[in-house]
Amino acid sequence: MVKRGETSGKKLLIIGGGAVGMAVSTGATRYTGYEVMVISADKHASYSQCGIPYVFSGDIPNFEQLIVKGPEFFKEMGIKVRLDTRVDSIDLDNSSIRIGNEKLAFDKLVIATGSIPAIPKIIEKSSSLKNVFTLRTLSDGILIREALNNAKDIVIIGAGSIGAEVAIATARQGIRTSLLNRSNTILSSSLDPDMAEVVISYLKEEGVQVLTGYAPTSINGEESVISVIVNEIEIPADVVLISVGVIPDVSIASESGIDIGPTGGIVTNDRLQVMRNGNVIEDVYSGGECTQIYNFVTGEPMLSHLASTARRMAGVITNNLGGKDTRFGPVANPWVAVIGDLQIGSVGITTAEAEKQGIKVVSGIATGSTRAEYFPGSHKIYIKVLFHERCLVGAQIISTTGVKERIDGISLAIKKKQTIDELLEMETCYSPAVSTLQDPLLFAVKGAYKKMPKKGGQ
Repeated sequence: MVKRGETSGKKLLIIGGGAVGMAVSTGATRYTGYEVMVISADKHASYSQCGIPYVFSGDIPNFEQLIVKGPEFFKEMGIKVRLDTRVDSIDLDNSSIRIGNEKLAFDKLVIATGSIPAIPKIIEKSSSLKNVFTLRTLSDGILIREALNNAKDIVIIGAGSIGAEVAIATARQGIRTSLLNRSNTILSSSLDPDMAEVVISYLKEEGVQVLTGYAPTSINGEESVISVIVNEIEIPADVVLISVGVIPDVSIASESGIDIGPTGGIVTNDRLQVMRNGNVIEDVYSGGECTQIYNFVTGEPMLSHLASTARRMAGVITNNLGGKDTRFGPVANPWVAVIGDLQIGSVGITTAEAEKQGIKVVSGIATGSTRAEYFPGSHKIYIKVLFHERCLVGAQIISTTGVKERIDGISLAIKKKQTIDELLEMETCYSPAVSTLQDPLLFAVKGAYKKMPKKGGQ
């Protein structure tokens, strides 16, 4: 392993300037001695995608605040960063990439190309109209912010976390906001419908028009968007945001012969080295949203769109580049979002995912308080837990505070395969200023316990 500060003369090329790419670039420069170059199709690097909706809301004053490290930082570290540059191909046999007529050799390669927005075919043609956007990059955010300055109506197509976060932000800015979702609920990858109802009610109270169970049939306008048709209703729109999900950006990997899994993500081993025809390519790594990983509860392949997961993957890749054998295992995928005053978190599997995988679950749900009810500032907290064969496999929590901390703890409990019997014995701390005498989580666990047969059954 090269000592810090030494240069080995070997070249590390990184395709992608997101959470994985930039973290690997700095880690590898500090600890491995590689000469590092990052190549990104994005116009910006090292910024927080997750923070973009909060610029729309005004919680963050401008987009510059989202830039974690500026160009000078990477220049001082000796990291070459080429932005607004797309890699055309990867030649695995000759350890090189091509950018136009330029050929660059590598000793090690990291593919961290992320995802690209999915656009429903029925509205694909009209997605090119002025003021119709997707939101993946800082450049997207800047354009949307400019359009919102003069907007009276916005239609958001897709009610995942980004769609809901933008909806509350624009509604609070006085823009008439419609949030559309094809399924009969919202945040369906993270919440069961009964928990999602809490969020839907909140959004409506904040002035968001929530329409579920319908997909838009057209986006109308000649040059600029003027309306969206949904369920034969025409909704005025000065701005449209298409936020129905993303797909892994794996085209150059696939064209090079790298294996792509059933999720559409790049297949790797547990060191995050890619595969070709089932064989490991030791000098090529992949991480982030473009990379297939595994679900801890189901054992099935999955994709993770969490920055926290990406950062862990970057650490694994950096260690392996430096000769420290490190593995990346299945994930419980703890997630949290802040939508207005609500914190919403989940971890493990939902009831829908359990049914899809043929996993029988028992659930418990409880409504409690974040503080002693007599204490000023007390708010409701909603907790749902899922068990399979008496083991904790999932949880969902909604409140104004205390969500992340509980989800983090439950994530560890899932990874440790804690049983309902062990959770019934958990000890929790108490002060009326921050909690109730018994944590509401315990009441949710007790609710599930009452539904369970005695040991030996489900």
